Amino acid sequence: MKPYSERAAHAWTEDSVRIIATPSVTAKSTFYYVQEVGWFRTRPPYFTERENLNSYLVVCTLAGKGYLHYKGKWYTLGANQVFFIDCMEYQFYKTDEHELWEMVWVHFNGSGSRGYYEQFMKNGSPVVTFEKGCDTVASIIRQLIDIHRQKDVRTEPLSSFLLVHLLTELLLAANAPSHSAGLFLPSYLEQILRDLDKRFHEKISLDQLAKRHAVSKFHLVREFKKYTGFTPNEYLINRRITYAKELLIYSDLTVSAIASRVGIDNVSHFINLFKDRVEMTPLAFRKKWQRPRQEADR
Repeated sequence: MKPYSERAAHAWTEDSVRIIATPSVTAKSTFYYVQEVGWFRTRPPYFTERENLNSYLVVCTLAGKGYLHYKGKWYTLGANQVFFIDCMEYQFYKTDEHELWEMVWVHFNGSGSRGYYEQFMKNGSPVVTFEKGCDTVASIIRQLIDIHRQKDVRTEPLSSFLLVHLLTELLLAANAPSHSAGLFLPSYLEQILRDLDKRFHEKISLDQLAKRHAVSKFHLVREFKKYTGFTPNEYLINRRITYAKELLIYSDLTVSAIASRVGIDNVSHFINLFKDRVEMTPLAFRKKWQRPRQEADR
């Protein structure tokens, strides 16, 4: 592993806030935890250049302008823009020469931080813009600042709670559709979802869906994934597995019969699909979740 390295010019106003935290053993093993948190109003020549720091960093721009270099690309940062980076990667960020860069920020780690980061980066950029303002993100980080000024027994669990809220806001913003329809599904996708939910036990191909709803296959897959997080085939498989779980728990049908009921003729293929997604075979799932008949009838 490469050694940690950092160069920086700490140029910020005297009223800026920087709080360093020392998480407990419990926090490190159980929670999301704060490493540093603060509010800066920076001025030239403020910059930070580092890599190989075991930390994740969220920076929310409140006013002014800054710049980020990350994964080989430059990003200009303005008000209501937030970046989320893995500090093990090389990063360089700095203030603009003419505009003070005001930000709230938090270094954190723990629990599923890596998973949130990887989901966020599926968006393809470390920067996300909050079109309606980043007040919620800024408020969360300010709350983290406040509870770390006066630490008590509640500080670490509250920090974990707030960090999950922060990460959720970032994921929702990163995955929000970019056009004017906002979060609402186009009508043809609503029809496709109703179609799949109603006919999931039938043989349904992508060609059939595209033809039925008068769209190209490429457009259908791209838009379906953008709005639902799944490809049409993944959605269909998930729907079938969910219904299979219901039959395994609440019926005595054989695995072969259940495979047929959910629209999969090859029972071996059904078992493999089930095991890939549930991490156990259908019979193992039934044994774990099916209640005894007398208890189920109460």
